[in-house]
Amino acid sequence: MGDRNTADRDSKGSRIATNRAAVAIAVSSLLIAAVITLLSQWGLLDPLIEFLVARGVAVDALPMYLLFALLLCWLVVWSWRRMVSLFR
Repeated sequence: MGDRNTADRDSKGSRIATNRAAVAIAVSSLLIAAVITLLSQWGLLDPLIEFLVARGVAVDALPMYLLFALLLCWLVVWSWRRMVSLFR
């Protein structure tokens, strides 16, 4: 019996930690989107975008950028699904 209670406590603690991580990622994604929107409206992103377009993207780094973008999207989608499931 003692082993089962310890196992339940560990899994519940792990679940709480996972939920906290999901909420933190979801809230962070909202904050990042808000900051990017504000910077764009104030015109502060234009010099950065012009610099990146003029410089171009290294073709050999493109798979890494794609992998990073896909993992970031997956992480945000996972965290939002996890957070929404808390309210069910």
